[in-house]
Amino acid sequence: MKKFFGTIVFMLLLGLILTACGGDGAAEPEDESSSTDSTSTESSETTEDSDPDCFMNVEDGATIIFSGWGDESEQQVYRDSIERFSEICPAVTVDYQPIPADYQTKLKASMAGGTAPDVFYVDDQLMTAFGPTGQLLALDDVMAEAGVSRDDFIPALLSIFTQEGTTYALPKDWGTLGLVYLPEVFAEAGIDEPTADWTWGDLQAAAEAIRDNTDKGGFCQNADWARFAPWAFGNGGAYASDDFSTALANSDEVKEAAEFVTGMYADGSIVTSADVGAGWCGEAIGKALVGMTYEGGWMVNFMRNEYPDVEWVAVELPAGPAGKADIIFTNGIGVNASTQYPQAAAAFTFFVTGAENQGEIVKTGFAYSTHPEQIDDVVDPNDAAIAQGGTFELTRVTNWGPNTGKVNDAISQALERVYLNDQTVDEAFDQANEEIQGFLDEAQ
Repeated sequence: MKKFFGTIVFMLLLGLILTACGGDGAAEPEDESSSTDSTSTESSETTEDSDPDCFMNVEDGATIIFSGWGDESEQQVYRDSIERFSEICPAVTVDYQPIPADYQTKLKASMAGGTAPDVFYVDDQLMTAFGPTGQLLALDDVMAEAGVSRDDFIPALLSIFTQEGTTYALPKDWGTLGLVYLPEVFAEAGIDEPTADWTWGDLQAAAEAIRDNTDKGGFCQNADWARFAPWAFGNGGAYASDDFSTALANSDEVKEAAEFVTGMYADGSIVTSADVGAGWCGEAIGKALVGMTYEGGWMVNFMRNEYPDVEWVAVELPAGPAGKADIIFTNGIGVNASTQYPQAAAAFTFFVTGAENQGEIVKTGFAYSTHPEQIDDVVDPNDAAIAQGGTFELTRVTNWGPNTGKVNDAISQALERVYLNDQTVDEAFDQANEEIQGFLDEAQ
């Protein structure tokens, strides 16, 4: 990847800080996991007071539980991260207990019951739930002790995890979407493969050709706020104003984008993953059930591990009427304020989100580093193509304030109502706008 890519992305992300967001574990593959077994990294030595080899003081004999979502490929990324941490801080035992399904629900229940893990993934919804209640450890003081600075990270990614100037989690990675497709399906349909110069019209025409000339679905897209976001943004829209005060879901820009997407669904050129018997659209690509979809860099590991014999290609998203747009996903890692071992938990958090470990994660193709100096280190060509979405002028980190999760859910539900023919686009997005305005007002 050319060196200027990193500079461009960093400057754009820096400019996004006032509109920054995060994502649902939606940015992650859905329900793909094959294992829920825990993995423990046993400490190899302890000292009377702390680990002399660790980069900061940690409690003697500390054992911490770490949880997150993700399929088997993501779980392996963090098993490897735990191994690296154990070499740096051998006196700390990390018991990895992934929660691949119903993560938010289960984590909230464990927090309420006093059994939550010491360290865990934090998305916008959990930040909203745990930040104001003091259930996340404020990290700034211990960051200063460990020599970790907010300036080490891409600024836009921190906004979700900051309340009233206090840092409650650190971004673990970020990603964008790309147009993922199967060359064999395009050959079967007798049409040219996608290019970086494509527009919405080109995608629509290709999806129709695949629908008409093959037994595959043309384009896979569920009723999902995240996959819809590049359409809305590419038409000049947004779900809410930049100051989080005004709902914009029923703006002409958003409704026009929704008419385009749901119109393709109505004519059969868009299908959902359920329509073709897949759990999510990435799996539909792996099983060669569709010709195209919008997915992220997680496809690199997923396809490598689950469908190694399937040839697939990614290019950047097509341009909408207002220009090229993409969505930036980010999630963080935070510390349970009730942990018995706050120093050890913080040390693990800092290591996993630190530049050394992030650099290793980038090599796997799982996600992009949250450290600006490493943005141009993406090596897989498909991953690099997907990452180009971070350079688009209309790309946004979707943060709409403390109730971001509810705002995004309202968009997904509006799309679902239209997909099901329960409402027109006007009706569904007028209802969503009213709901979103309530969420924004509630957060003021």
